[in-house]
Amino acid sequence: MTKFFSRVLLVLGVVALSACASNFRSNVTTFHEITAPGGERVLLTPMNPEKQDSIEFRQYADAIAVQLQGYGYKETGESEPELIAGFDVTIDDGREKLINRPGITPYPYWTTGYWGYGRFWRSPFFGPYGGFGYGFGNGFNNEVVARTVYLATLRVELRKPDGTLVYEGRAETETRRKDLPKVMPYLAKALFEQFPGNSGETRRVVIEKEKKQ
Repeated sequence: MTKFFSRVLLVLGVVALSACASNFRSNVTTFHEITAPGGERVLLTPMNPEKQDSIEFRQYADAIAVQLQGYGYKETGESEPELIAGFDVTIDDGREKLINRPGITPYPYWTTGYWGYGRFWRSPFFGPYGGFGYGFGNGFNNEVVARTVYLATLRVELRKPDGTLVYEGRAETETRRKDLPKVMPYLAKALFEQFPGNSGETRRVVIEKEKKQ
């Protein structure tokens, strides 16, 4: 009986860990000469001149603007900008990554007859495994599976009108789907978490994702 409850506790632990997969994780690196946000008027522009007329990049600019406004920065309006924010957003072609995931030993299910936790849950960043469910088994093991992951990156620079660079930041995340519009708002939020951050430091930022209604 004790062994049975130990396995039940392990099941609950796996469920808790799978819930953590609903969080957005990003590595954020910043270098800057900003002591504190000063509320300047900011002009947002893509670093790539070819993206100036891009509707897609205008949407990305809006996501960055929301974060800047949270620190008191203002739109330029009819006035001259006091800071120019250049930004770029990219996602690569993906790579194979080996991932450990909990599994069930392949022994016959009728040997012990206790409820086990099946490999049936979904993680948006580490691959679809189906839906939540139960299965039979007589033990747990780890499975190593290969998944394709894509690296999405947001880069932002803040410069004075004379070109002086005062801030550069980068936020990166791995995603299971090549869907830049979906991941971009989270990258912007991660990059400006505790802005401007410590200069010359890479930190891990974890953000709770919005739940679907």
